[in-house]
Amino acid sequence: MYAFVLRRSNLRENDQLVSLYTWEKGKIDTLVRGVKKITSKNSAYLEPVFLIEAEIIPGKEINHLTKAVPFFCYKNILKDLEKITLLRTAFSWLSVLTHNNQRDSKVFLLIKHWLEFLDGTDKISTALGYSFLANLVAEFGFMPSLDNCAVCDDKNNLIGFYPSGGGVICRRCLLIKKQQDIKVYPIRLVDLQALKWLFSKQWNKVAEQNTEIANRLVFLYAQYHSEKKLVKILTFN
Repeated sequence: MYAFVLRRSNLRENDQLVSLYTWEKGKIDTLVRGVKKITSKNSAYLEPVFLIEAEIIPGKEINHLTKAVPFFCYKNILKDLEKITLLRTAFSWLSVLTHNNQRDSKVFLLIKHWLEFLDGTDKISTALGYSFLANLVAEFGFMPSLDNCAVCDDKNNLIGFYPSGGGVICRRCLLIKKQQDIKVYPIRLVDLQALKWLFSKQWNKVAEQNTEIANRLVFLYAQYHSEKKLVKILTFN
């Protein structure tokens, strides 16, 4: 199976549980025996910067990973602490937001294309991480309305973001929701444009945007619709 390594956790003295996102089966959990031994041939390649070809043997309670062969290494990520931070946070979101044994080729390709960009770019910002989260949520079917009011479909005076309602809202609907004590967030035109960039896959443009407010809105939107507690990206200096 072709796979990205999402997470590793210790189990007993020399074994680990390794969570993978695979092309063939989506997310799966595997047991890797002896991986913490100095003689282990698999340990070096069970890292997030590798796309691996994994040999998996089905077990009664859990699958066993017996061999990991590196298919590609995103080696430039290893040289940059900020890139590593983005990668580990993105994979923590994947671990929380995906379910085992649900194949999704679009999610796999999103991971691959985002890693390729992250590996090759010199433009690093937290926006790249939140753009990954935005596109992940969109692949799950929660693409927000960004061109029309999510309540009345008006295309004019879009000045608010309504996470529980599914996207941006116009001035009239914003006032109504505030009167109803419903949580909405005012946004400027520049914030709306930043949101559109975050939900696009044009990461070269995303990295150049001032997206602090848009980042926060994407995070709130993802948490609301996933009903999961997510970690935030550490702010870069």
